[in-house]
Parts: sequence; structure tokens; C-alpha cells
Amino acid sequence: MLLEEQKSILAIGLFAALADGNKADAERDELRRMAESLADGRDQADKADLSRLVQDVLLKRVQLQSATSALTDSGQRQLAYEMAVCVCDADGRQTDSERRFLADLKQQLRLTAMDTGAFEKQVDEVVDLAEMA
Repeated sequence: MLLEEQKSILAIGLFAALADGNKADAERDELRRMAESLADGRDQADKADLSRLVQDVLLKRVQLQSATSALTDSGQRQLAYEMAVCVCDADGRQTDSERRFLADLKQQLRLTAMDTGAFEKQVDEVVDLAEMA
């Protein structure tokens, strides 16, 4: 995966974290985990600078549309969506604003219900179990 594609996936995760308007530690932790996972095995020069990317997103130097359009590979688009769902779910059940964000993201990434249905079902089951515990 190229550095620009890695940055796009992380930017999408950041937009997901901002979707509900809350600053949750669980979402920040999930973003850090994502960044570490994407950077695993890369040289320092090939790693996305998460703090810089946060600034770029907050200062609107990066737009969601540009991040989604940079992902041309279907696997990368799927990964970006799944990571965004994980960020939205990190602090509990999705809010209405997070659901709207994810629906828009799915459309921008050109993913169908067939592409995402099984994953969304698994995530819902995990959230249900977490709430029962």
C-alpha cells in the first residue's frame, strides 16, 4: 500500500471519529491502533504522520471526498469502510450522525450492501454482546 493510500484510510478514520461530534478516548485509541497496523513493517519515511494528518483534517486541508477518491483498489475501499465502522463503534453503539456518515462513506467508496453486509452484521453482534456484559 502506498503512503498516500495509507493517509487516505487514516483520514477516513479521523472523519469517522469526528462524525458524532464527541471526543472519545476509545475512538482515539482505535485510530492509533489503525495507524500502527497500517505502518507495521514500514520504514519511518513510509509511515503516515498521524498528528499531522489530524491537523490536516481539523483544518480542512483534507476533505472526505479527496480521501475516498484516492482509494482505487476495492480492497482498500473495503478496509477504509471497515476501519471507519470500528472507529464509530469504539465508544459504543453508533449515533444517528455516525450512521449517516457511514451511509455517505459507503456511497463515496462505491460499496454495496453486498460488500458490507456480513461485516456490519458481525460488528452489530459484537456491540450487542458488549452492551450485555
